[in-house]
Amino acid sequence: MAYVDLYREISGVVPKLPIDAAKKFVNRAWADVRRKNIWSFLLGEANWTSPGVVNGGLVTTQQGSNQVTFNAAAQLAINAIGLFPSSITQRQFRVGIGTIYNIWAWDSVTGIATLDRPYAETSGTNVAYGIFQCYYAAPVKDFKGWISIVDIINFNDLVVTMTRAQINMRDPQRTMFFLPTHCVYYQQDQNPASATYGWPMFELWGQPQYSLTYQLYYFRHGVDFTADQDQLPPAVENDVIIALAKNYAYEWAMANPQDGKPPVDFKFLMGKSMADYDRLMREYRKQDRETVDNWISFRRAGWGWANLYGYYNAIGSTASPGAPW
Repeated sequence: MAYVDLYREISGVVPKLPIDAAKKFVNRAWADVRRKNIWSFLLGEANWTSPGVVNGGLVTTQQGSNQVTFNAAAQLAINAIGLFPSSITQRQFRVGIGTIYNIWAWDSVTGIATLDRPYAETSGTNVAYGIFQCYYAAPVKDFKGWISIVDIINFNDLVVTMTRAQINMRDPQRTMFFLPTHCVYYQQDQNPASATYGWPMFELWGQPQYSLTYQLYYFRHGVDFTADQDQLPPAVENDVIIALAKNYAYEWAMANPQDGKPPVDFKFLMGKSMADYDRLMREYRKQDRETVDNWISFRRAGWGWANLYGYYNAIGSTASPGAPW
C-alpha cells in the first residue's frame, strides 16, 4: 500500500481530521514500527576506500589562521587527487604529530587549503606535511549501527564497539598507523559545504596510509514517507501501520472536540487499535526474524569482539573460531 492510501484511510477515521495530521500520524506510526525491530529491510552494505598519503612538496602554516599555503610541488600533488576514492575536502591535514585538521575547502589555483579551525601549532614555513583520510562519513544519513567492517585483503575484522575516549587513552597523538584495527564514532560532519553535512562520521584507527577497501555491513534507522507513491517494504503490511495511526487519530479527536461539542470518548477504540497493533507487530517481527535474525548479530557485536564469527582462509593461511557464545 502506498503512502497516499495510508493517510487517506486515516483521514476518514475521525470527523474533520486534517489531511496533514493524517500524514503525520502515518509517519509517526511508521517510525515506531521501524524502532521496534531490527528489520531485514533496514540492512545495508557499502564500501570505504582509504586513499594513499599525499606528502609531496611543502606547506606554510600560520598559527591562528585556518588557511595553509602549499608550494608548487605540493599544489601539483594535491590537484591530482581527483574525486576517488575521496575528494580533498573529505581528507585530513597534519604536520608531524600535531593536530589532525579537516580540510574544508581547496583553491586549486592559489594552493590554499581552508581548515575546519585555526591552526594551533607553531607557525612553519615550507615544512613537511601529510594529507590522508582517517575520518569517514557513514554510508547513509540514517545510519544506526555496525554489523561488521571488514578489510578482506588482510583478513581483518575491525573492532566497532570501542569509544574514541578509549582510543585516546591508547594513542592520544595518533602515532599508530598503517593498518587500521578499530572504527570509532567521531562526530557529525560539520562542513556546511559537504555532501554529507550532518551525517555521522567515524574514525579509522590506526590511521590508514595506503589504498585499502573495506566492506561495510550495517543497520539503518529508515526514513519517513515523503512522496505519495512511497511504499511499505514487503516485511510489513499496511494493517500494522493503520492500527497505530488510528490510535493517534483517536487521541487527536479527544483533544480537539468539534463545533463546541463535548469530546467523544474513543478510549474503547484506542484500546482495540493498540491491541491490533501489538498482535500484528508480534506476527511481522516473527516472520522477519525467520528471514534473518539480526538480533543475534546486533547484540553480539556489543560484546567487543573483533572477529565475531569464525573464519578460515586457505590463501592467507589464517583462521579463527570466532567469539565464544
